[in-house]
Order: sequence, then structure tokens, then C-alpha cells
Amino acid sequence: MRRFPRYPGTLALAVVLAGAVWYGKALERRERVSERQLDASVTLLNVPADMVITSEVPRVLTLRVRGPLSRLRSLDPAQTGVVVDLRGAGEGEHEFAVETRSVLVPENVDVLAISPSQLPLRLERVVQRRVPVRPRVTGEPAAGLAVGDVAAQPATVLVSGPRLQVEALRSVTTDAISADLAEGPVEAVVAVRSPQPLVRIIEPLAVRVTVEIVTAPAPSARKRR
Repeated sequence: MRRFPRYPGTLALAVVLAGAVWYGKALERRERVSERQLDASVTLLNVPADMVITSEVPRVLTLRVRGPLSRLRSLDPAQTGVVVDLRGAGEGEHEFAVETRSVLVPENVDVLAISPSQLPLRLERVVQRRVPVRPRVTGEPAAGLAVGDVAAQPATVLVSGPRLQVEALRSVTTDAISADLAEGPVEAVVAVRSPQPLVRIIEPLAVRVTVEIVTAPAPSARKRR
């Protein structure tokens, strides 16, 4: 019969480690149970690809948890988290229930309550639209001259964003073009800027702007009283 080598030292170490783990668990079970309140970060899962959240999203929710005193004392809020699933949500106002099973906490820590228990969110469909470009001109031309026609080429850009914001958008602006002390036409390629954080410029990202400099109109004579 084949004999297998024995490792008494390894076996003894395994027994000691198992005993230490059992003893630690036993102490934890006998330890005074306590409660604590803390803030947990919010993570939104499965946001529909053709939607964007236009309402304010809370950074944290307040948790009331219970567990062994030593575990709660050492509990770092970074070890917790709240996950809210938006799968299948359509456009409009929603109240997403925040359930205890959606909260991530360490072992032997129970979630008693979540505040708020409902997460109000507004979702809007992402759309695209072409809008006019209105260049921004700063400064005053040389004496006796004035800013005339201002034109952008191309005159429109394609934007993308929440439906209501895009539909309400009348134009987008550009980085400033300086006409300060100019004595003739000013031409520059400048970036296009969106006035709304959730509205993106798709294309083009920059336009060529021409600023005409013309003779300033003569001041009208004041009427005599």
C-alpha cells in the first residue's frame, strides 16, 4: 500500500487558524449589537442608452445600520453603497424605490432603513438638431469705425442633448473674437460653445467668423429747443 507523507506542522497550523476564526466569530456574536447612521454613495445602473438624467442626482443617501459594535466603529462609508437600477425606464418623471437589498454593506451588518426611500429622477430622450451660430465679438474698432456684419461659416451646427433643452435652444455662441482697435475686417477660426452643460456640440466644433469693419455713422445733430 502506498503511503502519503504526513505534514503534522501544516495540520496543526490549519487547526489553529480554524480555531482563531471560530473564536473571532463567537466573540462577534456575543458582542453588544449597536446601530449607526452613515451616508452611502449612490450608483445608477442600466441608464437607457437613448436617455439622459436631467434632474439632480443625490450624491449620497443616509443609511441606518445595525451590527456588532466593533464592526460599526471601524465601518468606513466607502465600504457601503446604494445601487439603483434604471433598466427599462422611459422618458418622464420617475420615483425609483430604494430597497435594502440594493445596499452594499460588509458582512454581519444589517440595513434597517434608507433615507430617502424613494429616488425622484427625470429622464429625457436624447435628440439632435441644427441650430444657428451667433459669434461673440468684443472690443471697439479704431476711431471713426464700427463693427458691421458678422458671419459664421458654417452658419449652423449640429447639437445633441435632452429633448426639452435642445428644442428650447435658439442658438449657440463662440469664443470671443476681438475687434479692438481694428481698422479692417477681422477673421478667425473659433470654437463653438454650448450654453447648456448637457447639450453637446456634435459638428463642427469650430467655425470661421468674419467681422466687417465699417465707417461709423455720424452722430445725429441734436434738435434745438
